[in-house]
Amino acid sequence: MEAPSEGLTQRELAVLMSSDPNTIASLLDRMQAAKLLERRPHESDRRAHRVKLLAKGRSVQQELRDIAIKLQSEVLSSLPQERREQFLIDLEAVAMACQTSAKAPLPPPASKAE
Repeated sequence: MEAPSEGLTQRELAVLMSSDPNTIASLLDRMQAAKLLERRPHESDRRAHRVKLLAKGRSVQQELRDIAIKLQSEVLSSLPQERREQFLIDLEAVAMACQTSAKAPLPPPASKAE
């Protein structure tokens, strides 16, 4: 049995990041030029590529994660300790609602009275 392939497709990244494919492609172009990641052809879909972080990319990811955790701690320190967890739960609910809304079809345009 063949081992599962490593890396996400650009489409999977776009969905996970709630971003459009063109924005992701541009971001990945810059990251590839900086030697942070590599793109490899998908094993079964000729139109897709798998994206995999290189060692330098993993290092940058860890640095940025550390910065993000520090920033989150600083921001959350403005709330009383007993409200922080609920705030994060509420924030996640808002983010999920935004993601759901972004995927919903647009309503038809309102007709103008003539």
